[in-house]
Formats: sequence, C-alpha cells, structure tokens
Amino acid sequence: MTMNDPTRNRGQVARQLRTFIKHTPRGATISIMSFYLASSITWPALKAAYQRGVDIRAIFYGGPAGQPLAGVSSGGVKLTEMIRQGRAHGRRGSWVVWTKNSARGRDGKTTMHAKVWQFSRVGRTRKVTMIGSYNNSDAADARAYSAMVTVALPKLYDKVQDVFQQSAKDRKPPGNPQRRASGKGWDAYFMPSLPITRANDPVMDRLRSIPGRPGTRMAISMYSWQGYRGAWLARKLAAMVEGGARLTVVVGPDVDASVVRTLRNAGARMEDGCWRTGRKSRPYAYTHDKEMTATWVKNGETHYAAWLGSDDWGNGGGGSQSDQVTIGLYNQWAYNRLNKLLAPQIAHEPDILSRCDPLPSRVRAILRY
Repeated sequence: MTMNDPTRNRGQVARQLRTFIKHTPRGATISIMSFYLASSITWPALKAAYQRGVDIRAIFYGGPAGQPLAGVSSGGVKLTEMIRQGRAHGRRGSWVVWTKNSARGRDGKTTMHAKVWQFSRVGRTRKVTMIGSYNNSDAADARAYSAMVTVALPKLYDKVQDVFQQSAKDRKPPGNPQRRASGKGWDAYFMPSLPITRANDPVMDRLRSIPGRPGTRMAISMYSWQGYRGAWLARKLAAMVEGGARLTVVVGPDVDASVVRTLRNAGARMEDGCWRTGRKSRPYAYTHDKEMTATWVKNGETHYAAWLGSDDWGNGGGGSQSDQVTIGLYNQWAYNRLNKLLAPQIAHEPDILSRCDPLPSRVRAILRY
C-alpha cells in the first residue's frame, strides 16, 4: 500500500508503478483503467514494456466526444500513437479506448473515473491488481494525497477483468451496472450504480456492518462528499458517533458544508484536507483520497478493515453515476498501514477547514464536471 504525499514524498505511487511495469515480462499484459495518464515517471516504463513485447490495454476518459485529451492525458495520447504505429506494422494485442463520458454508465456529466492497474504477471507473481484513488500524472504527484493498494488475488483479478472488458465497449449494460465481488478477507464494488439508493449503496452496507458504539474507531479521508447520497452517509456516521463510535474525517476541497455540519455536530473530529503550500505554481495541497479505516468489536472479536478506491461519496458525476472501483481489505495489516499513510493528513494544522480550488481552470474546462 502506497501513498503519494505531495509535501514530503511525491511520486511514490508512480515509482511503484514503474517498478511493476519494469518487471512485467514479454508476453504478459498490462491493463489500465485511469481517469487520465500524464506521468513522466511511468510513461518511459510503459514505452519500454511495449517495445519488449508486453501487451498494453488501456481505458481513459475521453470527454463528451470520446476522444484523446492531449491537454490532460498526454501520456495516454502518446500511448495511443505508439500502439497505432505498432498495429500498422502488424503488432496485435494492445489497444486504447477513450470513453465518451462514463464507460458503463449514461452520457452526460459523468466520467470514466476508475483508477486500476492490472498485470497478468509481475516477475513470478501472476494476476496482480492495483486499486486506489491515484490519478497517474506529474500534476497529481505535485498536489494530491492519494493511495493505492496492490494485491495478488486471482479471483479479484478475474472480476476486475470482467468489468474492464465490459468498460472497453463504452456503453451501459442492461439493468443496473453496479457490480460486486468478494473473497476471503476482501470485497470490491464497481460503479456506476443507476440508481443509487440507501438499500443498494455499498458504503451504507459497510457502515451497517460496523457497530456504532464505544470501541469502534473510524478514519475517513475524502476528496468529495455531497448530494443526497452524501447526506445519508453523513447521517448514518453521525448516528454512529452519537452512539459512542469515534470518527476522524479529513475534509477534502469538495466536501459539502452540510456534511461538515452534520458530522461536527455529532462530535466527529474534523481535519483540514486542503492547505496552502507556499508555492506559486501549486498553491494548494489537498487530499484526493477516498479512503476509510475502521476497527470494532463484535461477539468478542476485534475486526479491522481498510477501504481504498475512486468512489467519491456523492450521487453525481464524480460519484455513483461514474465508473468507480473500490476494494475493502479485512485484516489488521491493511488497517494499520492505511492509518499510517493517513497520519500526515490527520496531523496537519491548523484545522480551519479552509476552502481551495485545486484544479487549474484549463484542466477544469477540459474535464467539464
């Protein structure tokens, strides 16, 4: 499990990715679902991997027109051109899809927002999956806290591949496209959810499984939290805190003020997830995480859990209407590791919950959501 820390250890996730890519052998496959790709660290490794015979298959957000976005996803554009040239010379097995808004959802104000990397083989290890909140770019390295976790779980790999192949078609499947998967010590969910309700919200199911009483401790770092979905999650957490559970929340730049009020009034500890860096080029650092940890006691047994992914807690284009992947890991190592990675955000002072606008206007105009 790795965290990009823009203030002390930027590029850590990108360097981890570079290591995995370098150890992906000829004949293996790298599958990428990423909101965008613009990293000077990972791009050279991807280029070298393709040139030595690794197949690369990628799905990127392509805006309302479903076309390459050079201004945001420069690495994706270079990857697309490299694969195009390879195919012109008879190379098969690699491809790039630029989705029109969301891949498995409806058109409109939606995105292909997942952040997943899969490797059919890394060294001698097969079926490796990396999931989290990290957008692979130099700009994200410079300003955004975001975590990724890597696991070698064959069943998870296969379930993610099912969604990956469906996403490559860039159209909504019949019915509600929300999907879930689980195995020993883990579970995962895949958005969009059309509709999203209290009854089918995977996060509500998570919270229902955790007792809201003394002995329960939770920490959340969330970039965006709003809308009617955000409200019911905030109310549920507030009720848990009022029942004796302890909750710490790192408040990202797109968390609605009503969510803050609900949690603060219940007694949750609120931490500022957006602060000034003193740099003119990147004036703000902020949490881009969508992460949570929890420990609780049930039937005399202590439970530990950590969740990482791309799902912002809302019902709009950045949340349940867009493509998202989140994994839950149910063990003490994951709980302790994520808490350690979140500690610098929680320790940040002062906690005035200051507002910031982390995206440059040029990027916002291209993303349009």
